[in-house]
Amino acid sequence: WEEPVVTELLFFGAYDPDYPRNLIVRKGWRGIGNSYSECRTGIRRKVYTRYPALMVKYMKAGRGAKTIYVPEFRHKDIPLASVIAVLSGSKLVFDPLVSRYETRVLDRGDVRAGSPQAWHNRNLDRISFNLPDLIIADTDQHASFYSDWFGIAPQKIKVLPVGFDEETFRPAPWRNRGERLEVLFYGSFLPLHGIDTIIDAAAALIGEKVRFTLLGDGQTLGAARERAGSKGLKNVRFTPGVSTEELARAISEYDIVLGVFGRTPKTSMVVPNKIYQALAVGRPVITADTPALREFLVPGEHLISVPAGDGDALASMIMDLYRDPELSRELAGKGGAFVRERFNSKEIAKRLNGILQER
Repeated sequence: WEEPVVTELLFFGAYDPDYPRNLIVRKGWRGIGNSYSECRTGIRRKVYTRYPALMVKYMKAGRGAKTIYVPEFRHKDIPLASVIAVLSGSKLVFDPLVSRYETRVLDRGDVRAGSPQAWHNRNLDRISFNLPDLIIADTDQHASFYSDWFGIAPQKIKVLPVGFDEETFRPAPWRNRGERLEVLFYGSFLPLHGIDTIIDAAAALIGEKVRFTLLGDGQTLGAARERAGSKGLKNVRFTPGVSTEELARAISEYDIVLGVFGRTPKTSMVVPNKIYQALAVGRPVITADTPALREFLVPGEHLISVPAGDGDALASMIMDLYRDPELSRELAGKGGAFVRERFNSKEIAKRLNGILQER
């Protein structure tokens, strides 16, 4: 018996082709011998110009696809995709990665709960999650959230972990550590990331031979700089973000990579790319202990976990790895091997292929 192969997959919407989620799926899809086509337009187009552009592209290249796949964040493209799917008899799959309400209200907090904007975002979630034939979630925790908050039948939601791009994030030689332990965080400084917890850990380690590098920018960067400055931290440095290719090299130059430590609901529902990426490069990872994390990885075996928001616990674990280099190597070895085997792009695509064959 040979596993059936889905070959007619159309990526649809104003998505960013370099965003890790859909890039991994597309790369893996080709990697397992399947083909796909794309009906894409610029991400900054407004609906009144985006919809006509997508329709023209669909008429030229998209007709005949049995499955229309709308990638992450494209909630506003679902109504058009739904009409096309009905008229063409195609299956419509939405891989939102996040809920807009969850992101804007519960995590970032830039929209006040109960406000018209909050209602708008929740309504957009409800519409875009209910129109498709299938919803893809990155964790069981996210799947439960979608079902509970937006009235989606649980059987309509399937889980596909985010994984990593194995061509970019390759195993790197173990760094010859000097007297100072180098700790890296990288990301877009969202509340999810819990940068304040990292700053608190750095404050607890003043006087120790540990330096923190916080790479990137975003919503909480200003507050993080102010917090570090108010504590007089000389063991924290902020550096600008880098390209994906440069990021893989940067990870290899550190002894420990930090995940997420926020106390917002989103923290308990996601396993970010950075965790898979850092493990794939072969570096030990410390991150918040969450239900989502335990769906795919085993704390103490593949990585280290601490309570979300606990700077002292994070500092303690960093010092444990500082004092025990062999533990660092063991975690990096086991975690890296596990991730590279199970969460590379081809494995992610195989999981998606199986999901699509179920329905």
